[in-house]
Amino acid sequence: MEEKKYTMAELLAEEDERLKREAEEAERQRLINEENKRLEKERKHQEYLAEKERRHQEYLAEKERRHQEWLAEKERRANTFEDKMLTCKKCGKEFLWSASEQKFFKEKSFFRPSMCKECRASIKVINNFRRS
Repeated sequence: MEEKKYTMAELLAEEDERLKREAEEAERQRLINEENKRLEKERKHQEYLAEKERRHQEYLAEKERRHQEWLAEKERRANTFEDKMLTCKKCGKEFLWSASEQKFFKEKSFFRPSMCKECRASIKVINNFRRS
């Protein structure tokens, strides 16, 4: 076998070609690495969004559960009447507002009484006298 002899120009051209291929390979690897980093960043962002949505749904479920508990407690309290002591705004005397009176007032959509029965009766007498 005969050994081929290369000229300096051919050696330089071959070396340039090798360096060009290495540069292209390095650039291709750089682009692949950049794409992998971008994909990893996107994957992490999607995980973050999914976790954020999951926590938000848990929050909404807990909020709804507490709201339902509150409504149930409100309903329970609205239908539970206990005798209460109130102070008359006219005479300052304390008077009993019974549970049955509270229930009646609620059914009729009346406001809580601000005066005792005696003061209310005296107001009625005065109003009847004025009308006649």
